[in-house]
Amino acid sequence: MTSVREWIEKKLEDEDIEYFEYNKFGSIAEIGRGASGKVYRAYLASEGLEVALKSFVNENLKIDENTLNEFVNELKLLRKVRYHDNINRFLGIAKDSIGNYVMVLAYANEGNLREYLENNFALLEWKDKIQMALDITRGLKCLHSKEIIHRDLHSKNILVNNGKLLIADLGLSKRLTEISTNSAANKMGIYEYIDPQCYKIAKFKKDKKSDIYSLGVLLWEITSKHPPFHDYPRETLCFHISFRNLREKPIEGTPMKYIQLYQKCWDDDPKIRPDIEEVHEILSQLSQSSEEFLDLQFNTDDKQEEPQKSISGINNSKLLEFVIPDYFDTTNLGKLDCLKN
Repeated sequence: MTSVREWIEKKLEDEDIEYFEYNKFGSIAEIGRGASGKVYRAYLASEGLEVALKSFVNENLKIDENTLNEFVNELKLLRKVRYHDNINRFLGIAKDSIGNYVMVLAYANEGNLREYLENNFALLEWKDKIQMALDITRGLKCLHSKEIIHRDLHSKNILVNNGKLLIADLGLSKRLTEISTNSAANKMGIYEYIDPQCYKIAKFKKDKKSDIYSLGVLLWEITSKHPPFHDYPRETLCFHISFRNLREKPIEGTPMKYIQLYQKCWDDDPKIRPDIEEVHEILSQLSQSSEEFLDLQFNTDDKQEEPQKSISGINNSKLLEFVIPDYFDTTNLGKLDCLKN
């Protein structure tokens, strides 16, 4: 059986993957980190190109076999979709100064979606917001066409480069045929974007409709500027989203067709959620509409909030006190990235 390291070396030998000498990178600076790794910005003088280097957090300064397996999994997925304009482009790999593998990715010059919305929201028109939604949808459409689900879509995993949105961080992604039920990765992530079925069904298996749920939350976030539920108590949020059907209210001035789309995406019942082709079709139609046509669809009164109240069944302005029921699966809650905004 071929080891992970042997697989990488073979791909390099066959020139299936481009290899970069690490000492050719200059101006290396850390720009982010997460549970699975660190990301650095660097300059590749020979190409006149800014790149992102993704390494892995390891206190022992060496990559263990499990981490290496995760690295190869992401590598394989990136190679399958590296041609797409809305997926962060994979350029190759390098070995750092102590011999650990590092992915070389295209650098996104405007940060992640959450940062971009904070810095640029006042300048965005509706046609810009719909194009942003379409960018994410096109990237996800590519993944789903390859039978890959992302499983960790949120606004920090969407990058922005020259105004174009790119899906990044496929570290939790797997081909549908490789997904096991009740895996830690099924629940790992940020509460607000996770399919509620993960907490309602002990052995729920994430699928494409789980990505659609996350996409619905992102479509709302694009209209809001703020991350979802940013002012709600963290201790109760997961329960209310999963068992009380808590959802964010539409933002005043949002076209009704857009509202209906993201509300359908985040429906509690996965069977009701649209597939990615339907989402793409609706957003494509909206993107071709003029600003004047979109103005006619705007809701500017309180009526736009009523459908969402009937869906959630609770008063969103005040969370209810509750006792977590016995059937609520609290496994791995402590491992979730739920406390990060």
